[in-house]
Amino acid sequence: MDILPAAGHRRIPWLNGQGYTTEVFVSPGLDGLFEWRLSIATIDSDAEFSQFPGVDRTLMALSPQGLDLLDEAHPVRLDQFAIHSFAGENRVSSINVSQPTLDLNLMTRRGRCHGTMVSRTVAGAWTVAADDGGQAAVVLLQGTVHCGGVGLGLYDAVVVGAGTRMELEGDGVVALMMITR
Repeated sequence: MDILPAAGHRRIPWLNGQGYTTEVFVSPGLDGLFEWRLSIATIDSDAEFSQFPGVDRTLMALSPQGLDLLDEAHPVRLDQFAIHSFAGENRVSSINVSQPTLDLNLMTRRGRCHGTMVSRTVAGAWTVAADDGGQAAVVLLQGTVHCGGVGLGLYDAVVVGAGTRMELEGDGVVALMMITR
């Protein structure tokens, strides 16, 4: 089990230079490309997203004001903790941005792995297990949650490998990502 404090996440520019993302976790492939990647992007203006051919993306709006997108010219409204999935080849942009907003972004390399993302309320004790051959990750979004007795801070993440469990306890909201190979 890896606990990844938000303070240790690395801030990097988008591929297209129109914004920044903070890498939460990267699972590297043997060819130097990521198998899957989890990051938190800061969107402070209307901007086109970087394209990632061969990658499936799932995005969750984190800020209370939510996020408006255009996905291949189709409007998408995301309220806080709402999710939108799209192909990395799609032309996607943020629109109507009036104040900085954050989004959680899960990217999985198509043909190598598949990922899902949901928001989940933690009330009491909850066990998360990674499938055989897969991984599971949680990111704290609100409230007070402990993992294995360690208190998580806002946007701290926990990642476990195949066949491993993490024990969560508290009162809060987390994003849960399940990765299968």
